[in-house]
Amino acid sequence: MIKVTTRYLASNFIPPFMIGFVFFVAFLITFYMFRIISLIVTKSIEVGIVLEMVLNLSVSFFPLAAPLAVFFATIYTLNKLSDDSEIIAMRSFGITKFKIYQPFLIVSLLIGLTIFALSSVYIPKANGNFKNTIVKLTSTGMLTSIKSGQFFTDIPNATLFAENVSEDGDNFEEVFLHVKDKDSSDLAKKTGEQRIIFANKGSLIKLYANATQAPSLRLHLTDGNIIKINSEGDQIEKILFQEYDFPVFSAEMSSSMLDKDSMKTNSELAKIIETRQKDYTYNDRFPPKNDIEKRDRAEARKTIVKSQIEYFGRFIIVPQIVFFVLLGFSLGIKKGRGSTSNNSIRAIVILLSYYGIYFFGLSLAQRGVLSAPLASFTPSVLLGLISIYYFRKLDWVG
Repeated sequence: MIKVTTRYLASNFIPPFMIGFVFFVAFLITFYMFRIISLIVTKSIEVGIVLEMVLNLSVSFFPLAAPLAVFFATIYTLNKLSDDSEIIAMRSFGITKFKIYQPFLIVSLLIGLTIFALSSVYIPKANGNFKNTIVKLTSTGMLTSIKSGQFFTDIPNATLFAENVSEDGDNFEEVFLHVKDKDSSDLAKKTGEQRIIFANKGSLIKLYANATQAPSLRLHLTDGNIIKINSEGDQIEKILFQEYDFPVFSAEMSSSMLDKDSMKTNSELAKIIETRQKDYTYNDRFPPKNDIEKRDRAEARKTIVKSQIEYFGRFIIVPQIVFFVLLGFSLGIKKGRGSTSNNSIRAIVILLSYYGIYFFGLSLAQRGVLSAPLASFTPSVLLGLISIYYFRKLDWVG
């Protein structure tokens, strides 16, 4: 049977944790709300779809919100217990500091394991569902958002203008299209090539795979010309055409947008990393033959590191939450007058330093300076050492 003290301390911790968790999730959502609101206004989305998007987006922020919530909830709970002299009362009864910490340890383990379990399967699925909804709404909205005499900028790397647009938004007259070619080749980077396309008429052609997939869209243009321009603004080529198809949104684009590591389950991501590592090791047996092959290998290595960062980032959530609770416990107990503000400042400095080191380490890993496991776990190890240090400094024995 759980002791009364354990139940009491846990019950004091859980409400502020829940409030903080909801607050941090809502705060992180606000950075995406502008995009969602824009879709609501321009695409007339149903309420059910909006709620589904917000739910999936909220779930994707659980791993970021949980450590912050447990940290501040622990500090708040211990501050309150100290103000009410309940910590002193427990100490007077001979309760050791570890016994007081034990309920927080149990709850933090439960929270960490729950978030880890969600990160293994459900959170990646929520990420995929949110992105799939965005892709569907964005591509489908192209069917109705093009207006006469207005510039349309929702097409990736392109700007469209049509003098006249039919009521259904599918047919155009006097079409102007400015395209910035997105190419990773060295030649494209040097030339910065752009295309300006003029056409007398155009029509939007939709190809639906099924009811749940985003449609493939292409702009069919007739009687026009294509002018290619380099980075210096000089015309380098002019092509006349009777018919020309410009891909607005393709199945390949949809697949690439929905094929992210954050949308893979742990087992799927582990297999992807293993396969990519085998391919990289096999190709790296011999030196690269030219600069293109050298660049491709560097990109393959970066891709492996990014996948490893995503994968290991899911495993640090448990120690991260446990150590943040231990640190919050150690800094939350008031040791005397004037100590509260000092501890609060110290807690914020440690929090910011932790995330600063964490993201700096990830950037070094992406540049090949550190390995992904070292960059992912080192900040948590440092956080654990600091937490244990402050826990041992508490001013009573036990």
